[in-house]
Amino acid sequence: MKNHCTKAIYGLAGLLSVAAFWACGSGGGISGTKLVAGPIAEFGSIVVNGVDFDTTNAVVTIEGDPAQVSELRLGMYVFVLGDVDAATMTGNAERVASDHLLEGPVDGVDPAGGTFAALSQLVITDAATVFDQTTLATLAPGDVVEVFGVLDADANVRATRVQKKDGVIDFELTGTVTALDTVAETFQIGILTVDFSSALIENAPPGGLADGLLVEVETDQTPINDLMVATSIDVLDPAFMFEVDEGAEIQGFVSAIVSATEFVMNASQRVQTNANTRFENGDASDLVLNAQIEADGVFDAQGILVAEEIEFVPAAAP
Repeated sequence: MKNHCTKAIYGLAGLLSVAAFWACGSGGGISGTKLVAGPIAEFGSIVVNGVDFDTTNAVVTIEGDPAQVSELRLGMYVFVLGDVDAATMTGNAERVASDHLLEGPVDGVDPAGGTFAALSQLVITDAATVFDQTTLATLAPGDVVEVFGVLDADANVRATRVQKKDGVIDFELTGTVTALDTVAETFQIGILTVDFSSALIENAPPGGLADGLLVEVETDQTPINDLMVATSIDVLDPAFMFEVDEGAEIQGFVSAIVSATEFVMNASQRVQTNANTRFENGDASDLVLNAQIEADGVFDAQGILVAEEIEFVPAAAP
């Protein structure tokens, strides 16, 4: 086991504040120090991807700010770093981090389809989505919601938690820059046009904003007609410190197919399979866009998750 740390791109959009506080573990493989990423399914202390973590000594951050374990909620998509015993599916969490994908007003609701729109983004819910202070049936345009989850192959939000919020006047959205227009000073996140002409831009690369960058956009105005006037744009560095050969188990959706043996999860985490990869509830032919999976393996020197096992997660009913 190497004892130096290497940066990797994990790109599970929305949880980029993890990078600011993450530290290397010691150990690796399926047991030992491991990164587990997924929604909180139960408390006791917290259960993520079937692993029951003791959080007694865990350092917790929410939205990049120090927090208490008691502030964690069901359905929050979290990153947990800790020692895992695969035989008992228990672990001791060293660090827990979570960040939402969006916080803003609802544009419209389709209860029959299990979806709603917020900040011009399509949010897809299912029977596993945790609703707090609201339900899909009672959600209404103008309600402000905080949404946790991951991005799928269509850049839609697959929500793991939706909470109605009161008194929120500043809105946030995390997404990938597309259709950048440096003359008009606009870009798009999905169908939302972001006007950054008066925005404070932080952490941009030397060349400035560019298509493909992951950004968190903030505004103090309600978007109108799919137009958001940004007050600030933070270019996010989707990197955390990991150890080569360190184990990881990540839950989410296949968002791109690179080759017969490589795909991308949740917008940018690269995953590779090989002849030794085990498949559960399916086989390699089932690795298609928007397949919901748990990928279990180890990081290589480039930050690619080399999968030892791929489990296909049965789709929850809308």
